[in-house]
Amino acid sequence: MKPVRNTVAVGSSLMLLAASMIGQLESSGRVILTSYRDIAGVWTICDGITKGVTPGMTVTPEWCARARAGEIEAHSQPLATVPYQLPGHVILAMTDLCYNVGTGACATSTAIRQLEANNREQACDAILLFKFSMVRNQRADCSKSSSGCYGIWTRRQIERSLCRNELTPAQAKLLFKDLPLGGLD
Repeated sequence: MKPVRNTVAVGSSLMLLAASMIGQLESSGRVILTSYRDIAGVWTICDGITKGVTPGMTVTPEWCARARAGEIEAHSQPLATVPYQLPGHVILAMTDLCYNVGTGACATSTAIRQLEANNREQACDAILLFKFSMVRNQRADCSKSSSGCYGIWTRRQIERSLCRNELTPAQAKLLFKDLPLGGLD
């Protein structure tokens, strides 16, 4: 039996789509070359890179592109536990979720467990469980428009729709463009 590969490989067409989507989503198309704190207070740079980022850090657009490719590949790893081939739109949606919430949270999530059990519709719906964030040092329910993080809830809805094949990657990318930077609203 041929091994299943549900991760995003550097150089693949899926990587190009993921990099384009995540880059658009994380920064509304802007690549920020100086580190800043995101909504949760995490030091961030480029279009959502957090690993190794320090205050006052400055990078080049080329550094951002290389770092993004490596991060996308790393954040698709929780999908490696799924024992059957996933369609590209599911891989993209789940990779974006993992990129945003972290591989640890993603790997142990209901969404991944549902995919492993071949319950794709429930897995896509489980994306909406990631609706909480820290806002001004308090846990906020981002599904409430007054939360200060409603952009995160909008992102989850887009990821869910992409996962369920209700949106194409191109449509998702266009919707991501209108989201506020870092999920703030």
